[in-house]
Amino acid sequence: MIDYLSKYVELKPLNSATAQSVVTVMKSIYATHGIPEELVSDGGPPYNSNLMMNFFREWRIKHHVTPPHFPRENGQIERAVQTVKNSLTKAAEEGKDLYVVLFDYRIQPAKDTPSPAELLMGRKLRTFLPSHPGQLKPTFDVERAREKL
Repeated sequence: MIDYLSKYVELKPLNSATAQSVVTVMKSIYATHGIPEELVSDGGPPYNSNLMMNFFREWRIKHHVTPPHFPRENGQIERAVQTVKNSLTKAAEEGKDLYVVLFDYRIQPAKDTPSPAELLMGRKLRTFLPSHPGQLKPTFDVERAREKL
């Protein structure tokens, strides 16, 4: 799942791609980050089930389905998903820790914006590199950056 504003990626393992499994993972993510107003999906099987429709209604989440052969409507997210998938696949092939790869993605700033983690949390995250505590404070006006997006 990717936050549209910050591009922050949340990954959770699924035992299966059933609607029940996806709803359980969504509840876990929403318990941490809050309930979104809208969820955009490709309308795949878990998302068009009665269970999922009831979940969206009960949690008051608007579900927007992108057209099947028009990924441009959801282009930014599709690119982020592909980047993360490619990074995780390569890391798995090389025997790297997948959580470190995910962490690296979350802390990388874009060209003109702070990192997804910094946008979401309003501060830089401590990394494996030594840093002074003052470096972990926000270096920008969080609200202004969010307005620009």
